[in-house]
Amino acid sequence: MCTAWEEKTMRKLLSVIYYEYLMQLKRIATWAVLAAAVVISLIDSFPSAKNLARLEFLSEPSYFIFRTLSFGALLTAFGLMFLLSNRMSVDRKTGMKSLIMASPVTKHQYILGKLLGGFIYIFTVFFLYLALNIIVFFLFVPTDVSFSDCTIPFFRALIICALPFSIFISFTSIALPAIVDARLFYVLASVLFIINAASVESADKMPFYLITSGDLKKLIWLHPKYPYINTDGILPNLMFLLVCGLISAVPLFLRRKFWRNG
Repeated sequence: MCTAWEEKTMRKLLSVIYYEYLMQLKRIATWAVLAAAVVISLIDSFPSAKNLARLEFLSEPSYFIFRTLSFGALLTAFGLMFLLSNRMSVDRKTGMKSLIMASPVTKHQYILGKLLGGFIYIFTVFFLYLALNIIVFFLFVPTDVSFSDCTIPFFRALIICALPFSIFISFTSIALPAIVDARLFYVLASVLFIINAASVESADKMPFYLITSGDLKKLIWLHPKYPYINTDGILPNLMFLLVCGLISAVPLFLRRKFWRNG
């Protein structure tokens, strides 16, 4: 059983998580990014007669989900990255950080609440992005596709792809601008976006630093002509997303001046 101190600590942490999550989800820009990404994804992959003739496997739910994890998901990822960045600086400018510091919330509770709130926010938007796409596919695909045929690749994509995406995006976006100049973060994020957008998909091993088009998504669908999964690229891609995301938050916890003088 939890002690009174543990319950009180958990309530403080949950309050920071809830605030961060709700504030981001209420932003009109969040829904604009989501709507734009879904529209762009469906322009490319909507199961119309024209697209079905152009894309041989588009009638397969797993292939459809596989395609939604390309440019549309990339736009979602980097749109949310810029929306979530510099959150701690905003708290300082608006006086929210001083208000939080005046309450019995510790530095670790504040940082962890921000990180977890951002993670849940990013994962929620990715959930909605994939859900809206697969619902449209299920309603309009002309072939006989069962609901379970759609939900299986949907949940696989959430666990295998959206989960590490969300950790990488949320942790780096919140932590790095609080450690380095925010303008440097924007430059690095822009370069990473360009590199990702310029990468051409291949059955061969993909670069490990790709966010949404790396080898992880090959676990969702494989081309029938290339049924072998090159696992050499899957683990580096996964480790890049998880390790870079988690490590980026470490300096925040170690930096003493962040809490009282930041």
